[in-house]
Amino acid sequence: MSDASIQSCGAIVLAGGRSSRMGAPKALLPWRGQPLLLHVVDVLREVCDRPIVVVAQTGQPLPPLPPEVVLAYDPPEFDHGGPLVGLFAGLGVLLAHRAEFAYLGACDSPFLSADYVRLLVRRLVDEPGLGGILPFDAPASGDPADRHFPHPLASAVRVTAAHAAAAEVLAKSGSRPLFMFDRLGARWLDAAELPDRRVLRTCNTPQEYDEALALDRQDRGPTGA
Repeated sequence: MSDASIQSCGAIVLAGGRSSRMGAPKALLPWRGQPLLLHVVDVLREVCDRPIVVVAQTGQPLPPLPPEVVLAYDPPEFDHGGPLVGLFAGLGVLLAHRAEFAYLGACDSPFLSADYVRLLVRRLVDEPGLGGILPFDAPASGDPADRHFPHPLASAVRVTAAHAAAAEVLAKSGSRPLFMFDRLGARWLDAAELPDRRVLRTCNTPQEYDEALALDRQDRGPTGA
């Protein structure tokens, strides 16, 4: 935790599941000299004064986690799986630790920044009635009929309300995080408003990982500084 941490803020990081599209555990991908999951955790430690909860599947390979990180597993009572189950598990941990706010993220977000997390959570702090902030990419064509692309694993929520909303969706055999955000009355945030839209990039495939590595080398220069 740093001096710029936000009071009563925790985080949930989904650890990648089977990583079937990547072909290798995403949590273990090398990034700036350490596993990608640990890079994400380090970024979140700059913001959070409550636990960072890493949610994994039983038996999933993970790097050694810092002692203050809480490791949780998908609850077995929800056999339909999906990311909402992991978020529900993490929200339960944060609820027990009396966190008011939570960043919801994934282990394959190499360009996540502390400033981005602060931006989301401070909007919740400033608007007491707001249940969540959900970033999205607008249709590339500009056609209103095209679908927007939301990023539930780059969002922020109020813990108590989100835990209750997730429980309600799961009880009805729902599995999409968007159903939770609907119940929260979350505000959608256009990615075009962000200082750096790369915070939303993920590495689901080898191609996406290679592209992220190339962008990072370009940013850091030939010395890797």
